[in-house]
Amino acid sequence: MLCWVCGGVTSTGMHWRKWSGSNFVGQNRVRAPQSEWVCPACVYFASRTSPVPGRPPKPGNKHGGNYRNYSHMFDANSYVNASKGEKPAILAWLQRPHKGPWFAAIAESGQKHVLLWAPVNPGRGRGRIRFEEQTIELPDKHGWSVVPQLCDLLTAGATKASVKTGDYTPREWELCGHRLTTFEARWSYLRGGGWFDLALWLAQRDEEKTATRQVAEKEKKRGRKAKRSNPRADGGSAARSEGAVSGRRREPSQALGSAQHEAPQRGETCERGGGLAHDDVPEPPARKPVEEQLSLFDRAGA
Repeated sequence: MLCWVCGGVTSTGMHWRKWSGSNFVGQNRVRAPQSEWVCPACVYFASRTSPVPGRPPKPGNKHGGNYRNYSHMFDANSYVNASKGEKPAILAWLQRPHKGPWFAAIAESGQKHVLLWAPVNPGRGRGRIRFEEQTIELPDKHGWSVVPQLCDLLTAGATKASVKTGDYTPREWELCGHRLTTFEARWSYLRGGGWFDLALWLAQRDEEKTATRQVAEKEKKRGRKAKRSNPRADGGSAARSEGAVSGRRREPSQALGSAQHEAPQRGETCERGGGLAHDDVPEPPARKPVEEQLSLFDRAGA
């Protein structure tokens, strides 16, 4: 009979209804939906209590690692499991030659069982692997060169989210525009495929080089800020101040001199006592046209 989950041949197993329970959500991924039995291997690797080699329980915990939390790689020479934080180990294993039947189940999220659906490759060659819910054919040695170029982009300032879509921000173009142009011309045709997703997931930036770049960027930004806040060394601020004063309208000296000889007006200082002399200023005489207009009214009344 066939295993309901992996589709492998098995002579014994557990009924799928008893095994799956209410929390199983992989019904759309089962390989032999016509079967009713789950093989012992799938039962073991999907169990929360099955111990993962090299992943013992932490102090105070009952269980160690769960198989779904790790990537698993196997051939005739070795078995390796790795967490998401151990991507260099995964990359090195995938790139090296393999002996005998081998498989690789790469867990992207750590929340889904991947090992149960990993294809087994018969021997040497590029082979196929399982990456979360995708089955991917690995490239030849030339195809692997996309990974270091992705690492270079990430170190220079690009983000994985932008590289995945090809929609880069103005800041990313400012930081590494030449690299982005070169990368897109060479590798953009891979975008949207499983291999591109896996390569981007495996790529990591160089943390030491990134830290050095970020320090240099902060110093450059600090220098620009200081240049804006401080006066220019060539006296530009003083020149602007002088220009502003010279632009004001000035009264001619002759006009100012003639004003000194005018008669004091109401509210101005008089020469005699230095105080205000409102009473000394005579009232202006009534204008004659007004008197003539009033006399017309008097004649009209008479």
